[in-house]
Amino acid sequence: MSQTSSLQSNTTSRVRTRKLRKILIGTGVLLLLLAAFVFFISYKVMDTLMHHPRDTNVSYEMNPDKTPYEKVEFKSLRNNLTIRGTFFPGSNLSDKTSDRTIIVVHGYTSNRLVKGRTRSLVEHLVPKGYNVLAFDLSSQGESDGDLITLGFNEKYDVLGAVSYLKSRGSAGDNIGVIGFSMGAATSLIAASESDDIKAVIADSPFRNAGLFLREGLSFFSGLPSFPFGWTSIWVGNWIFKVDFDSVSPMDAVKKMPNKPIMLIHGTGDPQISYKNSEIIFSSLKGNSHAEAWYPANTEHIDAINHYPTEYFQRVDRFLDKYIGSPAIEN
Repeated sequence: MSQTSSLQSNTTSRVRTRKLRKILIGTGVLLLLLAAFVFFISYKVMDTLMHHPRDTNVSYEMNPDKTPYEKVEFKSLRNNLTIRGTFFPGSNLSDKTSDRTIIVVHGYTSNRLVKGRTRSLVEHLVPKGYNVLAFDLSSQGESDGDLITLGFNEKYDVLGAVSYLKSRGSAGDNIGVIGFSMGAATSLIAASESDDIKAVIADSPFRNAGLFLREGLSFFSGLPSFPFGWTSIWVGNWIFKVDFDSVSPMDAVKKMPNKPIMLIHGTGDPQISYKNSEIIFSSLKGNSHAEAWYPANTEHIDAINHYPTEYFQRVDRFLDKYIGSPAIEN
């Protein structure tokens, strides 16, 4: 090969190498920009999710002379947050305190009113002699806190409510919980960690918070589940120190092989598919005190409004069986 041909070959090789290097650098820059974009969007999604504006309207619009109630405060069992709520004493008990109390746990972007559902529960349960404690989860309603964590921290609010009821004497002797949506998932997890919770009614829970976010992100944000569902979970864990995958009612119920649990989930729920409750129920194999009801064509936490008669018949039967007819102090 001549010297000239050799020089030309070396020159061509160097040109190709420079072009390849430019392509690789350009591709690397584009990938970094894409990664930065995905990270930024994922951060904004999680920041918005976990810092949602509060609904501070906690007026029941009820006559306190007809249905007495007491505004209460207690501490969450984590971070010493002050939790605020309302205690409705069971009526027709000769001014004694009922030893049966139902805790109401609301869902995401809600408060102690559960968008009017608490009033229905109070009007039904209080005349039967049940106390009702409804409260705002941390970072929602009027309670302290600045981070909504889909049950990761909120379970400590429920456990704090249990501790508060125990401090009231007989009001904490027999405790049941009715939770809605995120509150249903939180209630199941809290019940798995407290023997003082005797029974749980979980209305429209998700089976696992991490899976819920991955599957449902497009419903809430309009973004595709991939990659944003996965990256958002990672951001939540890394930036906000919240392990959503650990918030798992389907795993928590396995720790309660004998605790009475009722699952309610409408088949028309567009936010959290009733398949979530089916999976949770499958984790309750062997628990003879577990039951599930899937009301047809019912949307999210709406069975109480869509089928009120059947809803309260089922709730009454369950509570009477496992919480018992309300008793009073001696």
